[in-house]
Amino acid sequence: MASFLCFRLHGPLASWGDIAVGERRPSTPHPSRSAVLGLLAAALRIRRDDADALAALDRGLGFASRTDAPGELLIDFHTAQGPEEKLLRAEAAVAKKAGRPWHRPATRRAELAFGRRALSTLLSSRQYRVDAVWTVALWSHSGTPSPPLEPLQDALRRPGFVPYLGRKSCPLDLPLEPQIVEAAHPVEAMARAVFRSDAVVAPVLERGLGKGTVQWEEDWPGLEPAQTSRRRDRVISRSRWQFTERQEHQRAWTPEERGRHVPEQD
Repeated sequence: MASFLCFRLHGPLASWGDIAVGERRPSTPHPSRSAVLGLLAAALRIRRDDADALAALDRGLGFASRTDAPGELLIDFHTAQGPEEKLLRAEAAVAKKAGRPWHRPATRRAELAFGRRALSTLLSSRQYRVDAVWTVALWSHSGTPSPPLEPLQDALRRPGFVPYLGRKSCPLDLPLEPQIVEAAHPVEAMARAVFRSDAVVAPVLERGLGKGTVQWEEDWPGLEPAQTSRRRDRVISRSRWQFTERQEHQRAWTPEERGRHVPEQD
């Protein structure tokens, strides 16, 4: 048996970024490893520029998720206006050469101060999942310096920074309900997890019947995938927005499986 930290993700909108080319910003149907560990890092008050702390989380934890209700796909035609990137880089270089601090514009007023001719408009098509529910399981890797699960559980109960579902515009609408579960593998752990919010999301879960999947990494005795794919969602550098591939196993999931993993009560 092993220990797993399980928690629930639900919100009006979620966006789990995938490989983005050009103006299209896709979302996968289930959470990405980088987004979930980013949510955990926010709960722990780890800043994006703390590369060592982020790398320690990535090395020390395994990741699995279960899609309880996939929700619906929403595509948003998005516009954003700001100073051209080459102008910002030029200003940063001048400031560095002069030995003075420089910061990117933090407000709309600061952006407009560059003048209309310096502004450019970016168009993109962004995907979101609407009213979906997922369960997540994390575990400590053996043989590596891994963070204990109890402090992670406490951080998810009382987050240091605001957690969100992939994008800042995608807040949670229910408590994460983190809990440590003993099980043989992550799929069993997620089946054993008990969430008080079941009654709240019952209509959503009902709409998701027959559409559930489980995804996990690493090989586990008694856990056979229907397919194995590669996902580019393991962080190399947050500052440079670089990711590498990992192997992800997947198969279907139905609520009836819960009875195979949770012992009956007398």
